[in-house]
Amino acid sequence: MEKIIGGIKRECYPLTPAQMIHIYTLSLSPTHEIVNIGIGQYLQTNLNVSVLREALNRAVERCESMRMRIWKDPETGDLWQYIMPYENCCFEYYDFSSLTEEKAHSILDRWTSQPFDTFGGELSRIVIVSMPDGFNGYYLNVHHCCMDSSSVITFTRDVMDIYCNLMYDLPSPKPMTSYIESVKKDLEYEGSKKQQRDTEFWHNVLAKSEPMYTDYTGPGRLIELRRKNNAPDQRWGLLHTKTGAGSTVTYDLSVDSTNKILQFADKYNMPVSVVILHAIRTVLSKFNNNETDVTIKDFISRRSTLLNKRCGGVRMHCLDLRTIIPLNATVLESMQIINRAQQDVFLHADYSTLKFYGEQRAHFRYPQGGTYQSVAFTYQNATLKSLVPYLKDIPVKSKWYNSGRQPQPFYITAMHRFGDGGLTFHFGYQSELATPQEIEFLYYFTGRVLFRSIENPNKTIQEIIDMT
Repeated sequence: MEKIIGGIKRECYPLTPAQMIHIYTLSLSPTHEIVNIGIGQYLQTNLNVSVLREALNRAVERCESMRMRIWKDPETGDLWQYIMPYENCCFEYYDFSSLTEEKAHSILDRWTSQPFDTFGGELSRIVIVSMPDGFNGYYLNVHHCCMDSSSVITFTRDVMDIYCNLMYDLPSPKPMTSYIESVKKDLEYEGSKKQQRDTEFWHNVLAKSEPMYTDYTGPGRLIELRRKNNAPDQRWGLLHTKTGAGSTVTYDLSVDSTNKILQFADKYNMPVSVVILHAIRTVLSKFNNNETDVTIKDFISRRSTLLNKRCGGVRMHCLDLRTIIPLNATVLESMQIINRAQQDVFLHADYSTLKFYGEQRAHFRYPQGGTYQSVAFTYQNATLKSLVPYLKDIPVKSKWYNSGRQPQPFYITAMHRFGDGGLTFHFGYQSELATPQEIEFLYYFTGRVLFRSIENPNKTIQEIIDMT
């Protein structure tokens, strides 16, 4: 739909349900940096700054969502998005090479905490930087309505592919696909047969028994809520903060340990995400008196088509992954149950996240902030080294920066490192709800359960719990 914005006619589109998740987050937060994504990509080599600047410009030109703006109609309050025409940018250069690595990263954390003007301003910032120890590259801060982590990884690959093409005459990267075409496909979902099938599935989910809240710190929060509400059978928990203030704790798994997980997943034809989810789920069961009914908020990137894999933008939906697994089930049986449940969620993941949780709240009559999941999870399997041959023998560092706010009470991202392919676990948490010590405790037990499970796939869940 055409709109006149700042005296200029723009082709505008409504925001998608995936974007509205972040608009909803903004409505609950006093500051807007809660939806910032900050990442640094660095190589231990002398980069040609002018060529990197050209590669970044070409990557932005190719990625429509990096030029997206959001406009709020002053008369109706409706939100619209449109794409700005490409304009060449002379990205700033900063030399942090004389600083300590800790000091350099603290500066970039601070930059990530600077909010964008969501309704009208630019929604990304790119800076070329030299870091300590001979690492050079760029820093990107982007609004979550423009990009999700999958988009950021794809953009990063595109930048390096273009750079290698310009510098070393390596093959040109494949074209990016159209973000606007992806938006149009999302908007066609409303009223479609696919939406009807998804509605039926999620309404059937709601028609089943009420889930059980399992907290990552143990049953204490639920017990206290039951006492406070004089409701001994209450099954929902309550997680909310006033500011969303939070941080991220990061743990690197060794390459050898990562390979054990990958080999197990390959041997038993099991998605890596399921192997990790089994461990998280089992720990939640263990921490909550061996509860068999566990729900995790599963983040799904919805990028199964070529269009969606390379279109940029944000396509993440998050929905309930509920499994009821008896303690006498084996590790492999547990993973098979989780895998089937996750495939069902993936199949029906186009359903609006906000709509589902609104319907769930109305159905089970819990208040704002009520929930059945204490943990959200996503798995990112892309690695830069496996994608860009030129980087084979060059040390690579990738750093995800913290804005000082967290949109989720507790969010685990398992992601392969750009350098060596090993797994890194990012534990994002809201400070009012968790401490670094509690996060470390959870990570320790998740690791124990994970490796006891892949070493003993035919033992029961109860036996694994007893071993850890």
